[in-house]
Amino acid sequence: MALACVILVPTAFGQAEPAQLTAAEKSWIATKLYASIQLYFSHWEGVPDFDLDRAFRDYLGRAMSAPDRRAFDLASMEFMSELHNGHSGFFDDWLSKEYGKPLGFTLESLPEGWVVTETGVKELEPGDVVNEISGRPFEAFYREQARYIAGSSDRSRRGGLNWAPFLWPEQFELVLASGKHVQINRQTQKIGPSHGLSTRQPQFPADLGYVAVRSFESAKNEQEAIAAVRAKSSVPALIVDVRGNGGGTTPTQLMRTLMDRPWQDFSATTQIFISDIAANNSVRPLLPSSELTDYLRGQLDQTGNFEGAELRYPGERYEPLPTSYRGKVVILIDRYCASACEDFVEPFASTHRGLLVGEATEGSSGQPFYYEFGNGMSFRVSSRRYHLPDGRPFEGVGLTPDVEAHSTLGDLVAGRDVPLERAISLAVQGK
Repeated sequence: MALACVILVPTAFGQAEPAQLTAAEKSWIATKLYASIQLYFSHWEGVPDFDLDRAFRDYLGRAMSAPDRRAFDLASMEFMSELHNGHSGFFDDWLSKEYGKPLGFTLESLPEGWVVTETGVKELEPGDVVNEISGRPFEAFYREQARYIAGSSDRSRRGGLNWAPFLWPEQFELVLASGKHVQINRQTQKIGPSHGLSTRQPQFPADLGYVAVRSFESAKNEQEAIAAVRAKSSVPALIVDVRGNGGGTTPTQLMRTLMDRPWQDFSATTQIFISDIAANNSVRPLLPSSELTDYLRGQLDQTGNFEGAELRYPGERYEPLPTSYRGKVVILIDRYCASACEDFVEPFASTHRGLLVGEATEGSSGQPFYYEFGNGMSFRVSSRRYHLPDGRPFEGVGLTPDVEAHSTLGDLVAGRDVPLERAISLAVQGK
């Protein structure tokens, strides 16, 4: 199981951080990123064509010539996002403070387009479809900003656009599918109470339990979920809804409370760097053929086999509690279930203990290496790559549902929660 996944959030400082960086600061930060990726990054399988040295040279040119801190931050984010990994990225509290004024709304990328899901802007309504931003197709705007957003898949980066307000203009115009034009000025706008697409709560049969767990950020979240499960211990079927759960700390005790059979955790790999082997591999191309004796060639061939060596963790084995819930379990999942949430879902998928309903999870986990520069800047590099216990890929793929269920835009506007309705039907009737 992963250790707690630290969420990097803005920190209060005694004095404002400067908007300019010295050449020495830029050089130090850039080289620390490069060295840490070399040493800790364990997802090369996901970026087989990525040339770190070439990418770093390109990044270094942009970083050193950056006219201000914002430009340096964006260059660093772009460099880290080339790793295509949701647990590896660059952060700067200063950027969020200076350019992070709220948008006043959130969007979700659906088949129908970019849809307003929550809003405190009176001119926008939940369910509005955004076609353009300041005269450009909104999809083109997203594509331009996506290069700064860390994510293991395009689907993941689309969700991240809402949480990066510093990538948005201070003033812009939205053109809706209805033809309506909405002016946004983030400096002067007054944001009202946020409201979203209201969902009618379906009727739950008396013999069906429902527990929603929206976060694993604290031990309290897990304890409350365990108490809710135990309160429903007598019902024959239970729906556990972890949609929108971005993770936190792996809830092992909650898993043991719900599992009725042993299970194995994700298997994982982490890279091994042995300096002597790296040195041998770097020397070989420099040796003239006349110096490559059979002995030396054999020695170099042997060490060459360790190029990109990895340590593989088979995945820890766990046992359920003697008092665990024994009824039928249906797990509701979506694209926003990530990290420790996926740790939670995995045993239900791999052992078929529970039926997964909804859409594939985010597909991003792995213990990151963290570093803080002391000036509000920080980064993380994922040191562990997960695979499903049977060896199938997980990163960028996620845990796929047994039964796919989606709400269309029409369903959302009408207040229908189609995945939940489907889960209720499967839990009660088995179909």
